[in-house]
Amino acid sequence: MCVIVYKPAGCPMPGTQTLKSCWTTNPDGAGMMFPANDAVRIRKGFMEWNAFEDALSQEAAAANLDALPVALHFRIATHGAVKPGCCHPFPVCGSASAMRETEQVASVGFMHNGVLSGLPTTDAVSDSMSFAKRVLSPLDRMSGDLFGKDASRIIGASAQGSRFLLMDGSGEVRTFGRWVAEDGIMFSNDNFHRRQSYGFGIPFEPNAPAQASLFDAYEAFAEIDRDNPKRYGLYEACAGCDLMEECAEYLPYCATAEDAERMAAACQDPAAILP
Repeated sequence: MCVIVYKPAGCPMPGTQTLKSCWTTNPDGAGMMFPANDAVRIRKGFMEWNAFEDALSQEAAAANLDALPVALHFRIATHGAVKPGCCHPFPVCGSASAMRETEQVASVGFMHNGVLSGLPTTDAVSDSMSFAKRVLSPLDRMSGDLFGKDASRIIGASAQGSRFLLMDGSGEVRTFGRWVAEDGIMFSNDNFHRRQSYGFGIPFEPNAPAQASLFDAYEAFAEIDRDNPKRYGLYEACAGCDLMEECAEYLPYCATAEDAERMAAACQDPAAILP
């Protein structure tokens, strides 16, 4: 589980509190991209919040980011190691080693939120990187335009419920999948929101819509893998919770690992926690 934040050109950058919430719920590294000098500028591999915040401040001081389309990515690792090179975005190219470069320019940049099955992965090559190399790069060569109607139809049909974002050097951006809009900014899901809680601290959002934010993982793997709750953006304690399948399919009830431990304990023995 990850979250992509897409700010269109002319829209103010999202506030620090929003970005910090994205980081807190997706802490396996962050990256950014925006157009500069007819190419896509990529910076990524920020494994600490302060490093990401400092880099974003540097870019804002050097360019008017409010005037540009900007895409930010906050990662939860599902395939690939938790390392700077596996952070998003990635250049669309045929080289995994080039994708791991943490600062570069590209013709087209790619971000992914979700899980893609059926692709070869290793610690050094995530499902997102494999998709960029084996699907997007050949499609770019064959079509000559990843933003054209035919290529876009193929990309959308390959998403498996995921959300994709493509950006080129002219500032054109194409998104795929279901996104959430707030104040002109697009989010690939809303799992970063801090929700109200009830009882002994388990978060609850009474009118939350059923989003596709975690359903991509559920759909891709068909059956819930209880031994790997992190794959769905959940916590270790979720493996022993009766609500794990529901949280993987829709949105997690628990906002912290401590909440997840209490919820799992309540499922095992409600009398031990509830009055």
